[in-house]
Amino acid sequence: MKTVRNAILCAVVPLVCAMGTTHVQAQGIGHSGSYGPWWDSPVTMSMDKLSAQQKNDVVQIRSKMMQMTMEHEQAMAKMEMEFMQTMMDLQRQLMDVFRGH
Repeated sequence: MKTVRNAILCAVVPLVCAMGTTHVQAQGIGHSGSYGPWWDSPVTMSMDKLSAQQKNDVVQIRSKMMQMTMEHEQAMAKMEMEFMQTMMDLQRQLMDVFRGH
């Protein structure tokens, strides 16, 4: 029984992996330009068809989005640093408690 199960697994696992690889290639996953920030995907139309005011609006909106992204990343980095500092302090306190015994 165990041998039959192992034989089936040896046959099915490569088949599933091959099907998954084929699916990924068919969907374009991993190809240039097929993924990215969520705001890049819907705004891929040509700027040539826009008026001067619309082009200006697009530039302003995109610069605001980039600014907000940078601010978000800076805030996350600051929170990460504070978290790491607090964790190191707590570990130091924990070591002090164990040294006391």
